[in-house]
Amino acid sequence: MISEVSIKNFKSLRDVRVKLERFTVFVGANGSGKTSVLEAIHAAVQAATGDPQKVFARERHGDWVYTRGGVGDLSIRCATAGGEFAVEATPPAGDPLPQSFGRGHWEYRVTPRGPALTAALDPVKNLVFQRLDAAALSQPSYSEIDPPRLASTGAGLASVLAAMALTDPGGFERLVDVARTLIPRLKRIRFRKATVRKTERELVQFGTRAVEDRRTRRYNGELILLDFEHAENVSARTASEGTLLVLGLLTVLLGPTRPHVVLLDDLEHGLHPLGQEQLIGVIDKIQDQFPDLQLLATAHSPYLLNYVRPEQVRIITADPDGDARCGLLTDHPKFSTWRNELAPGEMWSVFGEKWLTETGAAV
Repeated sequence: MISEVSIKNFKSLRDVRVKLERFTVFVGANGSGKTSVLEAIHAAVQAATGDPQKVFARERHGDWVYTRGGVGDLSIRCATAGGEFAVEATPPAGDPLPQSFGRGHWEYRVTPRGPALTAALDPVKNLVFQRLDAAALSQPSYSEIDPPRLASTGAGLASVLAAMALTDPGGFERLVDVARTLIPRLKRIRFRKATVRKTERELVQFGTRAVEDRRTRRYNGELILLDFEHAENVSARTASEGTLLVLGLLTVLLGPTRPHVVLLDDLEHGLHPLGQEQLIGVIDKIQDQFPDLQLLATAHSPYLLNYVRPEQVRIITADPDGDARCGLLTDHPKFSTWRNELAPGEMWSVFGEKWLTETGAAV
């Protein structure tokens, strides 16, 4: 797992250090920097295991990742059980607002190198960043990858579950059993064949010239069917948003390519408050089953916070300059006074986030 991340000059995170638990929930106002912390961790792991220039080149023309008015290097440093690794990017000299990510003008460094880097990355080498979307989760899918993988949006869910039902029926049934605790009156999950259209690119040779041609092909894919106590053969395309998001999350946590670290945006999205309590209970049980699993998530619901430990809550806010500040809920000056009287969600509702900039608290 990642025990701590230090971030400098990444979006609104001018200089933030965050200690992390196995299950950490980030809360705060929209635009405060919650998702940016997850994005920074994701970028650091991708850059350290691949090509940093390709990772940062994805931000183009006005969607810069470098902090406005930042000074010095962009730096993301992660501490894991295997050691510490860092990804740094030096902006072009004399460029006050860098506009050339990925164009060869930046200097990138990943440290350390060799066995030390391998050891530091080993606990996080299987990391995923999920922004689950109900529309993507509901669609029929076809995959040529074995085993199929879930996209960051949840696209491909039908292929992953259908393959799991075929190759690991015991694991699939366990996943469905867990889903029944979160989805009222769910009886079973089945599949039927459905046409999937994919637009593919081909290079067509005309003499010495190669021209790109786009063609739409049809594949025989899978569609999820849900059987409920009072309704059967319900297509995933007509299922509720909450149902689909629960299936997507459980597939991430219990599927055939189970990750070591999950970065999840909007943990409680689409869930009733009672369902949020049940979800936290399920996450606790899954982490008990898999001690190497870490979940770092953003949330907006005080109801959800009522079912986690105060030590697992990170509060983020923006200071008057627009820079993110992050603190533990337990850092609040009156936490010890109220810890036995208020649940974490109630504390957040009462304390808010302004105290972080007033007291200068930081993780």
